[in-house]
Amino acid sequence: MSYNLGYLSDEALDEVLTLDIDKKVAYFSLLVDKFYPKVEKESEDYQNLLESYASSFYVEKLYRSNRFFSEKFTPVYTTTGLIRNITLDLYFIEEELLIH
Repeated sequence: MSYNLGYLSDEALDEVLTLDIDKKVAYFSLLVDKFYPKVEKESEDYQNLLESYASSFYVEKLYRSNRFFSEKFTPVYTTTGLIRNITLDLYFIEEELLIH
């Protein structure tokens, strides 16, 4: 099953971001548990995943709410709902502009 943060409605995104900290951690914990069931809850990897979900949700909000950001960049999502990266659209215009 794939979960794409880009398909989340604006209302749902805002609802998650306005949760109090305990409820937000609980929500992101559910996502980590669902998509990364083998990661131990007390591990550094688990904490990093929680922070990655929180960051991805905030970056998604920033992306959607900033016209220049959303018009000039394209986000790439993981199948587990994280933002993997965001690419400047200019790099897709001409092949010689690609920098590796």
